[in-house]
Amino acid sequence: MMKLTILSENNAIPPFDAEHGLSMLLEYGGKKLLFDTGAGSVLPGNSEKMNIDLSSVDGVILSHGHRDHTGGLVHVPPATVWHSPGITDPHYSHHPGKPVRTLTMPENCMEHLGKCQCCTVHNFTEIMPGIFLTGPIPRISGEDCGGPFYTDQQGTVKDFISNEQALLLQEGVLIQGCCHAGIINTLEYCRKIHPEIRVHTIIGGLHLLLASEERLKQTAEYLKQSGIETLYLLHCTGDNAVAYLKKSLPEIKIQTPCVDGIPILLNGM
Repeated sequence: MMKLTILSENNAIPPFDAEHGLSMLLEYGGKKLLFDTGAGSVLPGNSEKMNIDLSSVDGVILSHGHRDHTGGLVHVPPATVWHSPGITDPHYSHHPGKPVRTLTMPENCMEHLGKCQCCTVHNFTEIMPGIFLTGPIPRISGEDCGGPFYTDQQGTVKDFISNEQALLLQEGVLIQGCCHAGIINTLEYCRKIHPEIRVHTIIGGLHLLLASEERLKQTAEYLKQSGIETLYLLHCTGDNAVAYLKKSLPEIKIQTPCVDGIPILLNGM
């Protein structure tokens, strides 16, 4: 049995607060792991309202370095932090007609990271019994993961967010941050390394907000034949993508949870 509580997300039900970010508390195998920390504005308040003590977590997993996933780190007492290489590298977005926006981990969180016990995940790694981190995910499917992302303010060097990682549970649950690597790449990598684990549930963002019709079709067709039974779609998946997937995949149970204080309970299958 695992329990997953959403602490930060784009949508929330009062008295909880929303933000553009993602943070989830995973309780599994007697351990408490914080998966991402949100943008930083709602993690302390939502946790307090849920009677969740952030000082009691056994560690923090950062999916990637964007500030909407790392900005709340400063609110977590120094702990073990698992991240892939380059977690503090610079990231910027250049949306047409809008000012350049920094997506880099905030400086105060970088300073706080220096007080933590950091474990850099270079390859697929079992960090606790039955809990695996992918490390950087090979990009082999040709998925257009989308987004006007760059590693410089001038917008001359494309940023593929190549260090994003996902979390895989022995029971067949895959947990995502934004899925910049693409869900096809991510799931195929998990199957290549651990073919004995049948992934039946995916939780997190699928980064399809700006996806083309072709990309949505590619994703839906893959998920249809993948054996996935349940999707909990969050954060940067995009309302258009959620609607498309629900229409295209009636055989898959698709839910869009939010910050509501009610944990997601899952049994292994």
